[in-house]
Amino acid sequence: MVTNTTDAANRADDNNGNRSAEKTTGASVTRRRALQMGGAVGAGSLLGVVGLGADTAAADCDRPDNIVHLDYDDYDSWDEVYRMSNGDPDNLTLVSSPTASGESALQLRIREGDHWGLSTHYDFDDGLFELNGRVNFALNTDWAMTGRDAPTNCRLWNCAIARGEGSAGGGSPDGTNGWSNRMYVTTKDSDPEGPFHLLSNTYHMGTDGVGDHDYLVDGEEHAVGSPEIKPGVWYEFEYYVRVNTITQGEANRDGVVRYRLDDDLIFERKDLQFTEDLDDNIIDTTGPVGHYGGRYTAPQNLYAYYDDHSMALNGKLEFGFGGC
Repeated sequence: MVTNTTDAANRADDNNGNRSAEKTTGASVTRRRALQMGGAVGAGSLLGVVGLGADTAAADCDRPDNIVHLDYDDYDSWDEVYRMSNGDPDNLTLVSSPTASGESALQLRIREGDHWGLSTHYDFDDGLFELNGRVNFALNTDWAMTGRDAPTNCRLWNCAIARGEGSAGGGSPDGTNGWSNRMYVTTKDSDPEGPFHLLSNTYHMGTDGVGDHDYLVDGEEHAVGSPEIKPGVWYEFEYYVRVNTITQGEANRDGVVRYRLDDDLIFERKDLQFTEDLDDNIIDTTGPVGHYGGRYTAPQNLYAYYDDHSMALNGKLEFGFGGC
């Protein structure tokens, strides 16, 4: 496990003014641009995804089309890497400390009394059927989620999103209008000042308004583990999402989401219906996000840190992780 202690003295300046709640930066990293920057690393012969019609799998469970490594040391600003949809661009900053490796990491802030830090997106122009990502993340040393008796949740990562009104915000996925899987930190069965647990939230066909909340705690159906997330510690989070297959125009219940933490499998679902449209309703985007609560807001300034984001496009970072 990669560990480090976050340093409150190195946070970005808190005196930046708030901007509007809905913005989009000028930069957008498309899949085509990503391939030019990242290149193919250890992918062997590239393969094309074939057999996307009825009665076939949506992805080859084999080598990826490409592997992309995002080294934040190579960039002067976060918006050279990610696009923003919601929040304040001043809430995401490249910092020199703390880092999991190298000289730079991303610091994401959620201000006291606010919901949004911001939501970012690494876009895939052509869409993906299968995505395996890995990133190091940490919470600042005094991260606390106080003020509520019920479980309190804060979204940390957009694992996979198909853009559309069904992907979030009370949406109802119908197989054509978007879907999503996002990772949260939560106070479910934990202390408001930590250690915390994780939550997988999925908007998929059959959910209405809030998506499925799968808490990664003992006794939950899809939880393989119940890891504790301690403030001030770096964790390696790995996520794998594969869209469902389609038979005669109907979605099969075989979409997959898996999480690992520090190489340990902690969450697995293999029964998801994401899409009935393998042309326009597949994986569009992934990336860091900070969104606190639903109708409740952050009790203090909160900081999350990210480093070493890697992705396998239409395949796996290490063969055998995703499984078929």
